Amino acid sequence: MELELLGYTGIKIGTIIIEIMNIGILSGLLYLYIKSYNKIKIGFTAGLILFALLLLIRSFITIGFIMTNTNFLIDRPIYIGGIMQLMALTILLKVTWDY
Repeated sequence: MELELLGYTGIKIGTIIIEIMNIGILSGLLYLYIKSYNKIKIGFTAGLILFALLLLIRSFITIGFIMTNTNFLIDRPIYIGGIMQLMALTILLKVTWDY
């Protein structure tokens, strides 16, 4: 028997909960990075802001795709999420490498 709530399966509910937790953590990190950037304007902090922002956008997009519940969009959250994560990790690598 599979858990279902409001038409969403257990996997989708779990994914939405995880993404909401990610949004909370990333929002906190973004707040701290922006606060730090306002004090010390360096490229490393700007890179961290972009990194957190891209992952935050990715989480919102993933929740949006899950909630649309359209069959042809099933593979798209993974695909788009992978691209957003690749961009964020590339920024983190460049920032870390430079500083």
